[in-house]
Amino acid sequence: MHRRNSRLHRVAALTLGLCLGTLAGCAGNEATRPAQSYAQLLAARDAADARGAQDLSAMTGQLLARVKREHDAYGAGRSQKPPVLDVLVISGGGDWGAFGAGFLKGWRQVPAGPLALPQFDAVTGVSTGALIAPFAFLGDEASIDAVVNLYRNPQHNLVEPRSWYSLLRGASSYAEVPGLEQALRQALDQDRLRRIVEGGEQGRVLAVNLTDVDNQQMQFWNLMGEARHALETGSTERIEQVLLASSAIPGVFPPREIDGVLYVDGGLTGNILIGGMQARSDHDSFIERWLASYPQTPLPKIRYWVIFNNELRWPPAAVPKKLSAVLSASMTASTRSATINCMRMLVLQAQIARLRDHADAEVRIVAVPNDWVAPKPGTFVAESMNALADLGEKMGADPGSWQSFLAEEQ
Repeated sequence: MHRRNSRLHRVAALTLGLCLGTLAGCAGNEATRPAQSYAQLLAARDAADARGAQDLSAMTGQLLARVKREHDAYGAGRSQKPPVLDVLVISGGGDWGAFGAGFLKGWRQVPAGPLALPQFDAVTGVSTGALIAPFAFLGDEASIDAVVNLYRNPQHNLVEPRSWYSLLRGASSYAEVPGLEQALRQALDQDRLRRIVEGGEQGRVLAVNLTDVDNQQMQFWNLMGEARHALETGSTERIEQVLLASSAIPGVFPPREIDGVLYVDGGLTGNILIGGMQARSDHDSFIERWLASYPQTPLPKIRYWVIFNNELRWPPAAVPKKLSAVLSASMTASTRSATINCMRMLVLQAQIARLRDHADAEVRIVAVPNDWVAPKPGTFVAESMNALADLGEKMGADPGSWQSFLAEEQ
């Protein structure tokens, strides 16, 4: 989020004000959900926690088996390269996701070498990063071009404000996103879904973060299972709902109800999802499980690549003493600070792994330069999104764009 994205937060504040001031309106039909007892809610939360833990454990197990196969192939001379665990982490950032999409396109141009675009073993995304993640997971030129086009050429109805009457009647959001829904439906075709499933069968991982507002917690979500479900049923509606939920800015874009639970933007509870380093305990992490499963086998090299779809440093501004302005600046400060702290935690955990477990762990981060200025104010403005995509492509093609925090802090 960013001060030039403040319109989204102003409308969120406006919608909140309407709901607080118009109780009858907020009791409209759209807000109605089936009643549940407290015991039912607790049981549902426990079940969700169990599924999340099971998914995370299964995905970590997939990565373990995949990397062990690569290690065995290298040891037997069937592979020329030692195993490397490559994890791509894509942050939220609204329309600034154009930067991340463009960066991936530019990254494809880097010649073979240590900083060339790898085939990622795991890809995670949040909010706008969740929209990018499936295409980054596939990694081919056509898929990257498809997601870049989503940002470069936003459909005229990408975001459509609701009528005042709808808002007063208790609409769940300021706007709808019919253009985004249509674009996702077209981009997630049968071939791409099939290749996502095949990637999962090879031990690769694709996951996104949602915010469960019923339980006020983050929800780790397995997209490979959703891709398989879409192929089996012939419907992409559910996987689309998951991706749209991860990018549903509260009050601005519609929340999504999945399996009876209401979800909004994953950036609220975790603007980046760092996968195995974010395990529920040390014993669940990739490194600890590797050491326990293969005590006589050296740890593989681990590389975390983090694309932050925003600036690391907030541009200074005198915030007016108005509800919308204060709310906007506060939400931005909260999300940015939490994201940076999460990246620091990732760097710290990698350093601990190096010292304690003798792991060869690297963390590289790229972000929009702090001095970048949008050519035109507003959100989802084609000119600004194209400028961000151009910037991303230029930086992606330059290996010097990466910041290696381990190198700087050692």
